Amino acid sequence: MQRRAFLGSPLLAPALFARLGEAISNLDLISTHEHLFSEEERYASQPDFFVLADHYALNDLVSAGLPAGDLVPLRDRRLPAVQRWRLFEPWWRHARFTGYGQALRIAVRDIYGISDVNAGNIERLNAAIAAANRPGLYRDILKRRMKLRYGVLDDYWRGEPVRPDPEYFRLARKFDWFCTPANPAALKRMEEVTSVSITSLDGLVRALERRFQQSLDAGLTAVKSTIAYQRELLFADPSKHEASAAFDALARGGNTSRRQLEDYMFRQVLRLTEAHNLPFQIHTGIQAGNANVIANTRPLLVANLLRDYPRVRFDLFHAGWPWPNEVMAMAKMFPNAYADFCWTHILSPASARQALDEMIGAVPSNKILGFGGDYRHVELTCAHSVIARDNIARVLAARVEAKEMTEDEALALARAFLHDNPASLFEPAPRA
Repeated sequence: MQRRAFLGSPLLAPALFARLGEAISNLDLISTHEHLFSEEERYASQPDFFVLADHYALNDLVSAGLPAGDLVPLRDRRLPAVQRWRLFEPWWRHARFTGYGQALRIAVRDIYGISDVNAGNIERLNAAIAAANRPGLYRDILKRRMKLRYGVLDDYWRGEPVRPDPEYFRLARKFDWFCTPANPAALKRMEEVTSVSITSLDGLVRALERRFQQSLDAGLTAVKSTIAYQRELLFADPSKHEASAAFDALARGGNTSRRQLEDYMFRQVLRLTEAHNLPFQIHTGIQAGNANVIANTRPLLVANLLRDYPRVRFDLFHAGWPWPNEVMAMAKMFPNAYADFCWTHILSPASARQALDEMIGAVPSNKILGFGGDYRHVELTCAHSVIARDNIARVLAARVEAKEMTEDEALALARAFLHDNPASLFEPAPRA
């Protein structure tokens, strides 16, 4: 059997890879997951190279050994860029070839014309970033370069649901707060933002419903959960009586377990998601940052929810990396499970290629979502899309070369992964 090559194009037929890669690079795409600032917020933030590096490349520098004490001066824009570079560079040399590092290098190269950042050009790079930070940046990067139709936006930094610019975004919102209230003060804050009295479990459910409606009014397109940053993804099915007891203990300021309340309220979120025929995006796999509890995020932990809510379309984020086989198994078994490669192409480009190749052979092709940028900065989400398109081209070119599909079939799959499948998920026909 002909050997596939995923580490680069030289083992592929150059003409085939060039044709398919060029065609895939020109496809419109829908990004399943973004954290991008609005244009106005972007202009006001006045980012520089180190701000771009802070999402996510700096995490790999910390993993490489960057001292915690260097983070404050590294983020201090009052300091000269060359001084900050001296803190950054010793650890950057170890992280520049990771997926995060590759995305940062591609962004700087393709958008600002600097192939290798160093002490001699860091000031020039920062000046170029500042000069580009003006109206027209989003249209140039997201529309012209990236060919983005829209991205599903999780603007987690906003307290209130706000309708995003429809030229670029569709709205996703999280309701984890209503599942994991920490103390009576959190309940009080929920009362303030929803104008619902919360003196019982029923009141908490009504407050959730009010917040859900507020989000629908702002254009809610998908429900999102990142609860795996706080706890494991196994959700039992407690009775209302059990959840009420846990709520009462919380309202009194007690320190008893709130697990039954959390599980009950999470299922209330799924109930509302089902009622409004929305997709449910759930974080599975490794968390952003450093030193979190990775085991909390195993995709198979949510399998009982897929059985319990067969009408909810579960968008399983990040291909469950480092457990993509678990997402693959669920997307193969459950009609309501989708394998989403958002973030995955920069977590580990080679792992993403391997996972995509295996999923093509195991999962119906309409269940695979090919890209989500998962960045705050447009330069980086654009660079991520370059890596994603290249990964998809490599995987599909290898299958064409092995005579498992034609070039036309490969291009149709790429179009499905990057555009048609997410369009079907986020723009469903109304239920009968």
